[in-house]
Amino acid sequence: MIELQEEQTQAIAGLPYLSLRLNPNVTVAVQLKFVRETLILTADRFSQMPNVHPCLIGLVEHRSNVFWVMDLPQLLGFVGLDSNAIETHIAVLQIGSAFLGLGIYRIGRVIRFAETEIISPQDSPQTKIPVEIVPFLRGWLAQDEGSNQNLYVLDAEAIASTDLSI
Repeated sequence: MIELQEEQTQAIAGLPYLSLRLNPNVTVAVQLKFVRETLILTADRFSQMPNVHPCLIGLVEHRSNVFWVMDLPQLLGFVGLDSNAIETHIAVLQIGSAFLGLGIYRIGRVIRFAETEIISPQDSPQTKIPVEIVPFLRGWLAQDEGSNQNLYVLDAEAIASTDLSI
């Protein structure tokens, strides 16, 4: 029994992360322990609020919780989501007792990797990333040689604690 449990632990190496597509060419990941659920909501489910930060899409009520949904690509310095889209893909984060929706292009899959695989921005400065992403970036994973895209690893707590006052 003990040997079997040790083998299972070794077979599932690394922490689980949910990959999120910001656009067809940019993928980020957040630690799965912060992801409560994923949703696809129609535009009429958002309550838009006046005089808020441009990356806040609106408020959503879901399962008796009311939370903000932010345009994650726009917050991170990429082209924002299409405001005329019929549906928005959302990863709902739960940090403590607070909920926050991340509006994204597409929800990806769960991937696993070790913390040691994350390349710190200080260790390998990269010039092709928007400066806006830096406060929310834990680092990135180098992808296969055939792909020049990196997987950016985000700090969910930094995103949730950002000041979006205007």
